[in-house]
Amino acid sequence: MFLISLISSILICISSNSILTMWMSMEINLFSMIPIISLDQKLNSEKSSMVYFLVQSISSTMILMSICLESMDFNYTPFSTFMMVGIFMKLGLFPFHQWMMSAIEGMSWFVSFFLMTIQKIIPLMVIMQFSEKKIIIFLCLLNSLFSSIMSITMFSMRKIMIISSMNHLSLMIISLMLSKTMLKIYFIIYSTMTFMATKLFEKLQVNFIFQTMTLIKKNKINNMIFLTIFLSMAGVPPFLGFMPKMLTIMLMMKSKMILTVMLILVFNSLSTFMYLRASLNNILMNLNINKIKKKDKKSDKFPLFMILSPLIILLM
Repeated sequence: MFLISLISSILICISSNSILTMWMSMEINLFSMIPIISLDQKLNSEKSSMVYFLVQSISSTMILMSICLESMDFNYTPFSTFMMVGIFMKLGLFPFHQWMMSAIEGMSWFVSFFLMTIQKIIPLMVIMQFSEKKIIIFLCLLNSLFSSIMSITMFSMRKIMIISSMNHLSLMIISLMLSKTMLKIYFIIYSTMTFMATKLFEKLQVNFIFQTMTLIKKNKINNMIFLTIFLSMAGVPPFLGFMPKMLTIMLMMKSKMILTVMLILVFNSLSTFMYLRASLNNILMNLNINKIKKKDKKSDKFPLFMILSPLIILLM
């Protein structure tokens, strides 16, 4: 029931040309998402649903006020900046990311997937209506920079996924400014990677980064899947996540956004540390386990030689 209304709100937004109708679809989306958050009673879902409701209500009020004051005219007016703040708050981008960090800790991995993917569709559709591309690109660069810095100190897998979402959203919004087709490709690939990651974490009950080191002991196949997903999300070639990043950067180069490309590459290199920290732990753990097994085999032969050596000397 709630999933149907959630999907219906997205379809209403996609098929609408009116900003007011888009705002109405946001409200339907909000009241459909809150019961989904509250489905899992094992976690602290009450706090998450309350935080989600308050932030979304404040941002929706800002957007509605901007629409009323603007009379649905977005071109070269001060109130469009006010609406931009509301949209960035809904998306959970810098500097409005703290509410997502707080809310996701009380959500299941299934609901977290919805928060990081499907809930981004309507705000992205509204961003298409903005004409201040330079301001949006500047805010995306700030978001990419601070998400890369924050990733260094994060150990919760849910928070790491949120930071990953922030980082990818910066590129998605920039790709939206250049090509809608590129946004669709990027969003589909990102949603696929996020779904696989959340499904794996839910199956293995992984909540913190140190728990990923035990995957190698449990199942090598799960460990390989984890490495593939994380390296793909990092955009490391030849994995799937490299393709949308490469295509977006190629579009930016064609648009002569050379400085933006350089900054994006630097910031993404910083954020890659977050993915490699978890991935390299598993690789090093695998190498250490193999070394220990080899040493154990050698140590088994050593005591046998010590026992037989006196007999060999006596026989001589």
